[in-house]
Amino acid sequence: MTRIPLPSPLLFLGTIFLASCASVSVKDAHEISATPIKMPEKIFVQKFSMDGAKVEIDKQGKELEEYKQAVVDLLHTRLVDRLPEIAPVEEYKGGPLPTEGWLIQGKFTWVNHGTKTARVLVGFGLGATKMETEVEVTELDGGKARKFLMLKTTGGSNAEPGLAGSLVTPGAGVSEAVAGSAAGAAITFPEDALRTAREIRNYLVDYIEDHDLAPNRQFTEANKDDDGDSTSSHPETSH
Repeated sequence: MTRIPLPSPLLFLGTIFLASCASVSVKDAHEISATPIKMPEKIFVQKFSMDGAKVEIDKQGKELEEYKQAVVDLLHTRLVDRLPEIAPVEEYKGGPLPTEGWLIQGKFTWVNHGTKTARVLVGFGLGATKMETEVEVTELDGGKARKFLMLKTTGGSNAEPGLAGSLVTPGAGVSEAVAGSAAGAAITFPEDALRTAREIRNYLVDYIEDHDLAPNRQFTEANKDDDGDSTSSHPETSH
């Protein structure tokens, strides 16, 4: 009787891995008023709001609120770190608006911390994280505020090499594999914040270049990936 060879489990897991990715992209970007005619002298960033966000994590009460605040602070820090190449950055804490510059505000719409156990033991998409935001950019001119750009970000970490997909070399102990996978799972969510901040920054650079706001400036390559993720997407701004 002829035996039909079955696909190798490693081939199956590899296929899943290739079909998955860890990325964040910009979507639904559109201008809501006229394009600014000049670069901002300063960029003001207000911490994004969690009001109304869908937050999925196994925490309640005080722990949940602390977790949400930690996510807000993390994205804020990442974003402030990303923007100085465009213009000096300052936090906006509310109150009277600054007289000149751009103001970036936003909110989280979905935060899913994923399932750590699934990421560690299985990986390849199981236990995936998710972070989605909505962002508004306002031009401040002589004390007058004019929102001119809106966009959304979406994405997360959809593939982590858990123990089921770990290739343990001869002589390697199980404890080493566990330690490696657990470490990878621990940094997954902070990386989502980094990727989200990177894509917001990259989109603003693309916007500036597309509208010729800084013809004598040369920015770092907008799609340059310095966090290991090469799957970014920058749609054209709709008018």
